[in-house]
Amino acid sequence: MGKNRQDSSTPERLEAVDLSVNSPDEDRTLKPREKIFLAAVILLLLFSIVGIFAVKNHKSDSFSLLVADETEQYDLSVINSATVEDFMEIDGIGEVRATAIVNFRESIGGFTDINQITYIDGISDSILESIIEYFYSDETESEE
Repeated sequence: MGKNRQDSSTPERLEAVDLSVNSPDEDRTLKPREKIFLAAVILLLLFSIVGIFAVKNHKSDSFSLLVADETEQYDLSVINSATVEDFMEIDGIGEVRATAIVNFRESIGGFTDINQITYIDGISDSILESIIEYFYSDETESEE
């Protein structure tokens, strides 16, 4: 016997071993269970993207929906000519919010819809209602 405990008269036999995961008989198509799983993952991803977009663009306050039909009655030149100081006279609006309103108004070339004010961070529908009341309460009372 040699060093490896092999009889030197026995020839070495080496066999090839297939280490592939799939057996040669299996084809590489997806099984029905795998197809369903893949479809579910794709749908979940799609719904997540749509959901994120919807949440990002959703206005949760309902007042703007009520005011939307009434926007034609407001003379927007009043809002478009108001100063930072004018806005600061309204409860809930300090210098930072008033400046943000004026800067936003200037960046878009003036408000074309009263509800655009709610696009500004920190301006809720209740603050919009206060703005409308402050600037337009005399107009609505005189129309009645």
